[in-house]
Amino acid sequence: MIVDPPFHVQQRAWECAHVLRQDFDDRLPIAERVRCEEVLRAGADALGWADVRAMLRLARYIIQVRV
Repeated sequence: MIVDPPFHVQQRAWECAHVLRQDFDDRLPIAERVRCEEVLRAGADALGWADVRAMLRLARYIIQVRV
């Protein structure tokens, strides 16, 4: 049985996508811009582990701070 991510983790990943698109859009490759936009449109409560992982890793790589 796969457990969904806790909401506070989903919310943090959604916030990372928001910050990436708002403040670091120029640093994102087009594929990552699209992924961030998909995450934003889906909403925090719809994110699975793959989306959460991708957004947290991308934020750490692009913003260069630990999330």
